[in-house]
Amino acid sequence: MKTFIKATLLSAWSIIGLLATTQAQEFSKLTPKQIGDKITLEYAISGEAVGQQFTVSPFYSIDGGKSFLPLKSVKGNVGNNLPGGRNQIIVWDVLKDLKELDSDVVFKLEGVSKSVVPLQDDFRDVLFKLESLNRTPDGNVELILSITNNGPTRDLKMINGLITITDFNKRKYDAQKGKIAEVEGNERYSTPQRTIKKGENVKARFLFERVPAEVDRAMRLDIGIELITDETYGIDLKIGKLQFRDLPVSTVQTAGMRVEQTKKLQLASSPEHFTIRKVEVVDNNPPVIKLISPANIPLVGKEATRGRPYAQSSIGMDDKRLRSLATGEELATTDEFTMVKAKVTDESGIYDVTVNGISTEPSKDGVFQVKVPLEIGRNEIVIRAVDLRQNSIEKKFFVLRKSPSGKVAKGDTEELDLVFDSPKTAPRYFALIMGANDYADDAITDLDNPIQDATKLYNVLVNRYTFDPSNVIFLKNPTREQMINAMDWLTRKVTKYDNLLVFYAGHGFWDKETDFGYWIPTDSKSNSTANWLANSQIKDYVAAIKSKHTLVIADACFGGSIFRSRKAFEEGSQSVKKAFDAPSRKAMTSGNLTEVPDRSVFLEQLVDKLNNNTKSYVTAEELFASIRNVVLSSSPVTPMYGDIKDAGDQGGDFIFVLK
Repeated sequence: MKTFIKATLLSAWSIIGLLATTQAQEFSKLTPKQIGDKITLEYAISGEAVGQQFTVSPFYSIDGGKSFLPLKSVKGNVGNNLPGGRNQIIVWDVLKDLKELDSDVVFKLEGVSKSVVPLQDDFRDVLFKLESLNRTPDGNVELILSITNNGPTRDLKMINGLITITDFNKRKYDAQKGKIAEVEGNERYSTPQRTIKKGENVKARFLFERVPAEVDRAMRLDIGIELITDETYGIDLKIGKLQFRDLPVSTVQTAGMRVEQTKKLQLASSPEHFTIRKVEVVDNNPPVIKLISPANIPLVGKEATRGRPYAQSSIGMDDKRLRSLATGEELATTDEFTMVKAKVTDESGIYDVTVNGISTEPSKDGVFQVKVPLEIGRNEIVIRAVDLRQNSIEKKFFVLRKSPSGKVAKGDTEELDLVFDSPKTAPRYFALIMGANDYADDAITDLDNPIQDATKLYNVLVNRYTFDPSNVIFLKNPTREQMINAMDWLTRKVTKYDNLLVFYAGHGFWDKETDFGYWIPTDSKSNSTANWLANSQIKDYVAAIKSKHTLVIADACFGGSIFRSRKAFEEGSQSVKKAFDAPSRKAMTSGNLTEVPDRSVFLEQLVDKLNNNTKSYVTAEELFASIRNVVLSSSPVTPMYGDIKDAGDQGGDFIFVLK
């Protein structure tokens, strides 16, 4: 059975006619992989207009590409109204369509596009619509926004330095010039500010002057916002941050453009052999990782201490770090990138290998190679491997990137070490963990696994991460009163310097008629919502608890109703220091408006990742991105991640900190 599949381009997408532009849309990647009895098709769409949507249809052939049949039992990024971008995945449940598969297979994607839907988001009743992200004739990058105020009259302030583009090498570019309607600011720290009346629409334009010509996609577009309202009893200031992900940078302005279909767009893979039968292979062993390049650098496993694999203290860190270079314990360089090459093997075969979140493709002999960007200071290089039976492993090593002057600088993780290693500055970590198995109402089915799952999460948090057991509330079979009392206690106990994780496993419900989502406490009745806990009330508590970072994890039916989803992918994560600095209110759920099975692959993978994590500091987005594809491939649910709207999120992220 071959487990490494590399797609080749048999026929490229033809050009879709976009009025006033010469950019062509195309499937720029198609990679089939096997995990268990599923096959995933990972693909990317590039060259699209901002907001362009596609209909994507997958096919397979077992006669060398002479004839193709549709994949029927599929989920993921498939069907209508799909955005372009990287990290798209289709999961094919092979044995639902076929009795077995033992053949060379060619996969093909077909795509058409007929519409462009404006990308938009809102903050405090002000709607921000992204009209264009494009190159200007002189080679700069231009951002054009349409802004509509649906709330009271207030002042809108947008600082140029807080309007940023980040490319896929994690290089960040600030806007140098900004304009809101007629108000201009032509320096990085200029602050265009304008009063906008209720119902008024204005245009904003920001110019980025130093984005290299090779950057044709933005990994992230961040927009910092301040709204100032003059109220009867004083000035009300609201600070927010919007974020758009994985955007094309077009060659000309795209505002007002429409899409015309010319030809069908296609991409096909080369033939590869797959063998899938109704046979469960017992394999509990994780893959084996052997680092080839850089040579003679030791790999560290999950037993490492935070930030310092050899248990150094923060006192004299620079001297000890420099001494380690002479013994080969770290690699030192002034380069912006390092090339990582590793051989990864497993008895069942390899599903996926990532290096610092960047997915890699193997050579024929199973060697993975990837170019990893480096930041000034100390860099953790993490290799993560997952086999076909969902076993995973992480190993890491360290690269010290010096500044061009040769001066040693502290990296992101070292700056955080100074915060978390000091008793005076270390923030506290609180948690509310709830598992509901046994329901009083016989009409509500009892569950077998939530308390067991919650216990696993509790154990890994207090044993490996900086959660003091005295700050963790663990409720088994909680009633509504117990859940409310616990959150009331947190509102009084948690300060603006602390962090909070809320986990719930149990029944949930989504009411289609009212658009209300609920968690179901154990004293609930099936025919009355009186004791149900509405997602809207959960959101109100998240907003009221004055933590710096709050993360809600819901392993329950319809959990995804508490936030508006965002694209999330590990290579798109911001640096941990920036994620730590800005407050956040995030949610991670096992499913979105779908039933969640009692046995939770989501929770299994979550705990497995937390147990095997080697990074000193891991953001919630990194955690989610590392398990998303496995959960999607191995369970009927679609996991979700994003910010909780209007709860105080300012663009940061929750960070799990190793002890």
